[in-house]
Amino acid sequence: MPAAFPAVPSSAPARTTPARSHRRVRLVGPFPTWSVATRSGGASDPAPPGDRRGPRARRRPLVPGVALALVGTILFGCLLVGAAPPAAAVPATSSVAGPPAYRPPVAGVVVDPFRAPPGPYAAGNRGLEYAVVPGTPVVAAGDGEVIFAGAVGGSLHVTVRHPDGLRTSYSFLAAVSVGRGRHVTRGQQLGVAGALLHFGVRDPAGTYLDPARLLSGDLAPDVHLVPLDAADDPAVERRALGGVVAAAGRLAGAVSTASSSPADLGRGALGGWRSAWAQHVVAGLPAALAPEPACTPPARTPPPLPPGRRILVLVGGLGSTSATAAVDRIDTAALGYAPEDVVRFSYRGGRIPTSRSVSPGLASVEVRPYDAADTQGDLEASGHALRALLDDIARAEPGVPVDVVAHSQGGVVARLALGDGVGAPGDPPAPAATLVTLGSPHDGADLATSLAAVRQVPGGAAAVEAVRSLVTPELDPARPSIEQLARDSDLQTRLRPRPVPPGVRVVSIGARGDLVVPAPRTELAGAGHTTVPRVGLHAHDRLPGSPEVARELALALAGAPPSCRAIGARLADLVVGEGIAAAEEATASALPG
Repeated sequence: MPAAFPAVPSSAPARTTPARSHRRVRLVGPFPTWSVATRSGGASDPAPPGDRRGPRARRRPLVPGVALALVGTILFGCLLVGAAPPAAAVPATSSVAGPPAYRPPVAGVVVDPFRAPPGPYAAGNRGLEYAVVPGTPVVAAGDGEVIFAGAVGGSLHVTVRHPDGLRTSYSFLAAVSVGRGRHVTRGQQLGVAGALLHFGVRDPAGTYLDPARLLSGDLAPDVHLVPLDAADDPAVERRALGGVVAAAGRLAGAVSTASSSPADLGRGALGGWRSAWAQHVVAGLPAALAPEPACTPPARTPPPLPPGRRILVLVGGLGSTSATAAVDRIDTAALGYAPEDVVRFSYRGGRIPTSRSVSPGLASVEVRPYDAADTQGDLEASGHALRALLDDIARAEPGVPVDVVAHSQGGVVARLALGDGVGAPGDPPAPAATLVTLGSPHDGADLATSLAAVRQVPGGAAAVEAVRSLVTPELDPARPSIEQLARDSDLQTRLRPRPVPPGVRVVSIGARGDLVVPAPRTELAGAGHTTVPRVGLHAHDRLPGSPEVARELALALAGAPPSCRAIGARLADLVVGEGIAAAEEATASALPG
């Protein structure tokens, strides 16, 4: 061993394990940069007799990878996102005792102990399952950094990396209160439990450890050297947590061997869809069957806008341009806005050029055209640009209320513009009276995450790029905004717990059969919400111009509650919307890591 890594004294004899291949090592000077990981008391993935290939070669066969990539890229015209593949460990060096003190994540009773699985998706229990009362606070077992906070297989999970290299995972949460990159302390709340809590422990090499030994202080890990660039990859965590979900029965039919055929992977995705779909439908039934809160009878005509002049700012979505955008299909005159008081945001800043005249105040706002590539930049930068436009309008038209209507990605941009962290310190709240979003991924886009998984299988990225160049050449999967729309992106994990903008009435509208942003992902905590019965391949793009949305927009902008819906319509919204969301997410969870 090089002098830079001295052996740690130990009374236990040193062990060695077969070297594993690794394709990505970050170099600092002439030497690789490594972090210390631990491994003990867990299970590795055994190779078939006579198979001398590395675990990555066994887990990721080329043929099923290419097949799944080609299937997944059919959906590419909707969204794309990239991620990095998991990395393997390097040989063990020596043993060391004395792990830091850890505490249980809840005070519940363990109903299912650790049972080491023989493979990545095989039967077993990769941790401890606690019986808990739904809503019980779940806390960090030790100090560390959150490296994953998001959904896998239709349920919420958090992973914390600790200073000793161990990772603890907290699965099947009802809600998450932390985001990726946040530093937490022992006992700090991470979220709240659902019907059960799964608590797992792994080393960065992916070995499952017995949490009971960790909590008792009886875990004496083996030291491993693991490249730092593999330490915090969300794709690695998604694959590992997918194994937890599969073993817990939430991905019934998932892959049960290390080497998977296309049929195995297809059955895994189908089983995951059925299980996650049923779980979420059952969870949503009480709300769907409960009496609706305040609503507007369908036969009642929406009231007009409040008296006085109002300005409307439209925000387009991913792939829009200054010449065309789905949000332009809204009949703004029918809503009560004067033509000269309507502008559309430019992703290059300011407003887009228009052939019609605008009011003198709005005419002073800078005009910039934009193209589809401009919509694929950093969404936080777009939020800054929209905030600047709103501030310019407020200065040019003091005292005139401003409403914002945003479609798809534009709703995320609007939340960033109106929320905390965009304006300069001491700035007043953004000048907007109402924000209405149409088909916006407030909880991320499952399709983006699924396509990210497709790109990680061998041949997947090349297949996606080939289809992209033929079908949607204007969309680039490597651009920031597409990555930021994934449910487990840094931006989504930071936005998810953020409250609605203060002082702004916010209403979100989804489409029952939206394949790009399923209706459940358009909901936003603290905001009004309704779903309209639009289905079909073009439900997302045609949502702004639909007559159902015209009515709901009129109600929202006038400050009235959404239209009343019959129980049958609410049940259809639940079943169809959750089915689409579960199918897209199950695709990501069933793909091999």
